[in-house]
Amino acid sequence: MEEIRAAGKMTFARYMDLALYHPGEGYYMREGEKIGVDGDFYTSPDVSPLFGMVLADQMKEMWDLSGRPDRWTLLEFGAGKGTLARDILNHSADRHDDFFQAMEYLIVERSPSMIRRQEQALSGARLPGRGIGWLGGPEELPPESATGCFFSNELLDSFPVHRLVKEKGRVREIYVAWVNGELREVTDRLSTPELGDYVRELRVDLEEGQAIEVCLAMRDWLKKAARALTRGFLLTIDYGDLAPRLHSPERPGGTIRSYRRHRLADSLYECPGGQDITAHVNFTDLIRWGEEAGLKTAGYTSQMYFLLNLGILDYLSSRGGVPSFDPLLVKETMAVKKLIMPEGMGSLFKVAVQYKGFGEEPRLTGFKGKYGCRS
Repeated sequence: MEEIRAAGKMTFARYMDLALYHPGEGYYMREGEKIGVDGDFYTSPDVSPLFGMVLADQMKEMWDLSGRPDRWTLLEFGAGKGTLARDILNHSADRHDDFFQAMEYLIVERSPSMIRRQEQALSGARLPGRGIGWLGGPEELPPESATGCFFSNELLDSFPVHRLVKEKGRVREIYVAWVNGELREVTDRLSTPELGDYVRELRVDLEEGQAIEVCLAMRDWLKKAARALTRGFLLTIDYGDLAPRLHSPERPGGTIRSYRRHRLADSLYECPGGQDITAHVNFTDLIRWGEEAGLKTAGYTSQMYFLLNLGILDYLSSRGGVPSFDPLLVKETMAVKKLIMPEGMGSLFKVAVQYKGFGEEPRLTGFKGKYGCRS
């Protein structure tokens, strides 16, 4: 609050960054449960370990396509409670021993409390051949030093976003101001020329009063990730869509939301640092800015088609038994349905894989399987 009182106002991106990542008061930096039944939201790894198992299969195929190098870096951005890392490691140890022995597992994490949770979750997991480590960011890796797969699940939706609105025929930026003892939204001219360039390049045509989000932080993140990779992949899973649908007049207020205890909060400003703030990922920007950074696109589709292509249903059938007489199989089946059903996570979540260092486009089963590559 001191910063906004002193300055009078700040961009929404700055407000969101402080609310989520302030070292002492930010939502993700505080102690306490964030993910799962006792937190504010669920992630796919909390739904079923099969999610991590099929991702491990895709990563093993990536390793094969890269020539099965002696060192293969799996770098997870924002590993949450460590559930996904644990499932990937255990499944790789069980099914893909050569891959597991070549694997180095790195986690990029800003929150000390989350690092402690991850260490606890991984204390019982088997250690890959090249070990496990933590980084503050991909910039800690030397340029073009890593061969492997950098990946994230529900990371980019928490990146700070600028908010733009069309007001009296002009695109303006939404700021957060301290007015009469409370936080309020005000509009002013764009805070950086990058936003003006964005509107012109994408030919964004908004209705009067319509608001959208622009995540410039994602552009910087892509540059850092691409710089560290010499040969490999960037796999992104998150809820979002392509720009035409995100910028549609059907979303007059944009996609910015705040959640607390699994419920939509009434305001983005009622409890700074005590509630999650999130926006849909713009996969058009991810692909476009990735190409600027030297990353080509191997595929883009919904989570439903990606998991089906990778054979998640085969893992269910391999369990055997008759569902009506097997409570554990019934539970697993319901969990997988939650991951792939089109009216829920299956269509809301999208998957994109970008690559670097290959002469030809690598054919990945997640996009080229029998279910195809539909988004």
